[in-house]
Amino acid sequence: MTSICFVSETGRSERPINDPSVRYRCYHPAEVLAGQGNFVSVYSAAQFYKDPNFDYDVYVFHRPNKARVNFLPVLRRLRSYGKSLIADYDDLIFGDEEIALQSSAAKNGTLTHERAIAAFASNLSGLREFDKVTASTTPLAHRVMEWNPDADVNVVPNIIPPSVLSIHEELGTHLVPRPHTAIGYFAGTKSHDRDFPVVAEALHRVLMENPEFTLMIIGPVAVPPALAALPNVSTAPVVNFLRLPGLMTLCSTVIAPLEMSDFNACKSRVKFLEAALSGCRLLASPIPDMQAIESESLGLMETLDDWYEALSAPVKSVDFKSQAAENFELLRSTSHVDGLTKFWSEA
Repeated sequence: MTSICFVSETGRSERPINDPSVRYRCYHPAEVLAGQGNFVSVYSAAQFYKDPNFDYDVYVFHRPNKARVNFLPVLRRLRSYGKSLIADYDDLIFGDEEIALQSSAAKNGTLTHERAIAAFASNLSGLREFDKVTASTTPLAHRVMEWNPDADVNVVPNIIPPSVLSIHEELGTHLVPRPHTAIGYFAGTKSHDRDFPVVAEALHRVLMENPEFTLMIIGPVAVPPALAALPNVSTAPVVNFLRLPGLMTLCSTVIAPLEMSDFNACKSRVKFLEAALSGCRLLASPIPDMQAIESESLGLMETLDDWYEALSAPVKSVDFKSQAAENFELLRSTSHVDGLTKFWSEA
């Protein structure tokens, strides 16, 4: 048995499970590791550095930040005890000024340009303290190697854990009948304000031409007034993650538009995982991690015309259940964290 401690740099310090990034990068792999007979815990960085526990064998630092109080003293002490230390990333949050200003936080005004540049520099300093690193996608792993060339880097894709899969398999969530002209957009944060315009014009045209089509927008994204005013468009605030799969069964198609940039090119296939869990077709921007998926219910949209044509075509009911079952099986077959365990199993 190996004991593993996940430490996440999250703003949800008291309830880190409410942070989607922490769920995918800490809680989901922790469940898989615990199922293999290991002892696993998850801390927020605020909790851990205030009262560190030095008794684990392996420490996985999700988005480590050198500016965190006690960061270096804690790492030095862990090294002196011979612990295995791993940094983990699921977004491009480190690098120089040029990369910092491409981030969604800088573009959407969540951070001023000065604060974004400082945050990326501090995260880069944190990255360079580690010689073992995991990343959620291959492009992100390449960025890690660019900025920390001496590190040993493994790709550990995001997964849906066995407990979630078993619940929705029993419920048959992915097989629930739904209107084949229902489109959904699910934005967990405001960070997608620059992404939604990628598809907004095509959506408006499709919904005007096809009044029987519907669009449901969930989350804090800014919706163009002309689109929001259409009678076949509904909007609602972000929902608890436990409710998301059930809500998505109201849709046959889910969209995941992204503005193409070096920052977004490092993003992962989380939207496909959620769509497959819920039995939806996904139309998405062609980021590399999406391109690596082989599924007939995944459409990669290069142009506005691609979006328009795909959105205009309702999901074929004859193909729905067989493709939904195949996608669900794909989630099951990829529900592992081999790239992470490799770091200590081969030691």
